[in-house]
Amino acid sequence: MLATRIATAAVVVPIAVLGMLFLPTGAIALVFSALMLLGAWEWGGLVRLETTGRGVFVAVVAAVMGLVVLLRNAPLPVSAELFVIGLACLWWLAAIAWIVRYPQGWSSVLGRLGPGAAVGVVALVAPVAAVTYLHQSDDGVLLLLTLFVLVWTADTGAYFAGKGFGRHKLAPRVSPGKTIEGAVGGLVAAMIMGAAAAWLLGYGGGRTIAFMVLAGWVAAVSIVGDLTISMFKRHAQRKDSGTLFPGHGGVLDRLDSVLAAAPWFVAGLHWLPAQV
Repeated sequence: MLATRIATAAVVVPIAVLGMLFLPTGAIALVFSALMLLGAWEWGGLVRLETTGRGVFVAVVAAVMGLVVLLRNAPLPVSAELFVIGLACLWWLAAIAWIVRYPQGWSSVLGRLGPGAAVGVVALVAPVAAVTYLHQSDDGVLLLLTLFVLVWTADTGAYFAGKGFGRHKLAPRVSPGKTIEGAVGGLVAAMIMGAAAAWLLGYGGGRTIAFMVLAGWVAAVSIVGDLTISMFKRHAQRKDSGTLFPGHGGVLDRLDSVLAAAPWFVAGLHWLPAQV
């Protein structure tokens, strides 16, 4: 299993990096939209939709993605992209409360089709908006790479810190394997990587410190994304969301952290202090 996971990562990660480096924004948006639509199919299974219902759910997610694109240049107080990103940020904050109290109240709220599907639409559309927004911005390629490297670094740091020092369970009713020590290791690793990224971006001292804090928060919220998908999988009695990536599961198994990290990374960049 470990060998399969390593082999899959060795193929997927370089392709992802090359795509972010060389593809235009439109192509990246299309690729990530396709991944999120595959994720929508998986999400439909997690909220216990049958084949037809899952197809309808995918169509709804695609329609909302299209609506965000159509309204991108509309004269609105807030752009459609930033609106859906902000909505997702609010959801991921609310998800923390659900992780803490799980499984209390889950079956009667998010375990129901309507709320579970509505959350899925927001959670799946927002990362596409965030990735598109990042890539077309100033320093877009580097910022997009930074987002994914932060998530990968946090995941790797959490894995090794958890293996070496993990003693106290982080969310035992949701994911018994995760530990507080592992989470701290992931946050520290991400903050160190954030300092390196800030240097590459040419940030000054004050902005670098703020960017390191943002990196730590991105790492924290990436864990929230992971645990949230785990709650949906646990309720649906599934080990994996899908089988697209050998040894890794489905799209949601691999990109659960990015679902939460991407919108919050964009939001955090808006709150960084001016260059100092």
